[in-house]
Amino acid sequence: MQLAHADEEIDATVADAQTARLMDIAKGVPLLRIRQVIYSTKGKATMYVLGLYRSDRHTLLIRRYR
Repeated sequence: MQLAHADEEIDATVADAQTARLMDIAKGVPLLRIRQVIYSTKGKATMYVLGLYRSDRHTLLIRRYR
């Protein structure tokens, strides 16, 4: 299987109780949430990725070309 492309959604959320415990932060701390669906060359969704990032420790860089 070969991967062709991915669709990503980025939004803001807050840490729920379980996420706060796992990340050693307070409940309600702002987080960046990145959801990604990766598709094969045949157009089939093959992977789903969910990432939660502390906004005080991460910077999102987007480079665009045309």
